[in-house]
Amino acid sequence: MQEKKRGMCGVPLVVWIISSVILTVIFSLINETGQSMASIIVTSCVIGAMIGLAAFCIDMIIGTSRNKKIARQQAQSDRMSGISRYSSIIHVGGLGAPENIKCDVVLGPVELKLLCGGNEFALPIDKIRNVDFQLDIDEKQYLKTSTAKGVIGAAAFGVSGAVIGSAPKTKTKREVKCYAIISFDGTDGEYKTIVLRDAVPNIQMCSRLVDTLRPMINQHVNKVQL
Repeated sequence: MQEKKRGMCGVPLVVWIISSVILTVIFSLINETGQSMASIIVTSCVIGAMIGLAAFCIDMIIGTSRNKKIARQQAQSDRMSGISRYSSIIHVGGLGAPENIKCDVVLGPVELKLLCGGNEFALPIDKIRNVDFQLDIDEKQYLKTSTAKGVIGAAAFGVSGAVIGSAPKTKTKREVKCYAIISFDGTDGEYKTIVLRDAVPNIQMCSRLVDTLRPMINQHVNKVQL
């Protein structure tokens, strides 16, 4: 990604330099008003910068169209292969990867792949014994002032009306984070659990993962002898 960004910045820079040099040569050859060389160079650089900006915009449009085409082809290929992808997910625990690190999840017909911290963890679907999600709702109160209502209050009831009309009102902002809990039989025969959560509130990416994964497994209750 960094190489691509450098390439995108390099295109307008190269265009700017080349066009500035060419314009400087052309303006020097057709200079009939006796302008100084410094003035010609400045004018050439300004016009070259405009050409470079235009090249940057064209390159961005082409790059965006190419990325959209690749994304459409990937989505079509995924649908044909029965694959679904989930991003903006954080690894909470259960994998051999750092906690609170971004994790990309790829769910296929036979296995669940989790890409975390430069590692790819593959979990066969037939090893999964239970899957569920939990919602963590954090409601934050904040004050919001309605200026429009204050103006209306002033018009109707005078100054005191303006104070009443613009008095701050308490609003509630709801932030919902979803956790996915995936329990499975490990290679050592032990019952293990992977916990994931949404990276961004209110996207409910983990609940979508669970809803897609749940019909694919045979859920059962793990019996523990007390």
